[in-house]
Amino acid sequence: MSSCLDLREFQNSDQMQNIMGKLVSGRSGYKAVIEKKIEVLKCPHCYIVLDNSWKFCPECGNKVK
Repeated sequence: MSSCLDLREFQNSDQMQNIMGKLVSGRSGYKAVIEKKIEVLKCPHCYIVLDNSWKFCPECGNKVK
């Protein structure tokens, strides 16, 4: 069963961090670190790092998805 509720607005609240910390560690007062990954866009043909706004690779001309 899944939920269609968007809970991202609660992600950074102190209360939610305290709840998640208690779930992870089993004790209160533990602050869980929420890692946010930054995805790097690379050309699938020549593998250079691209800007997210580019539609074509400046190196090889391949279309960026």
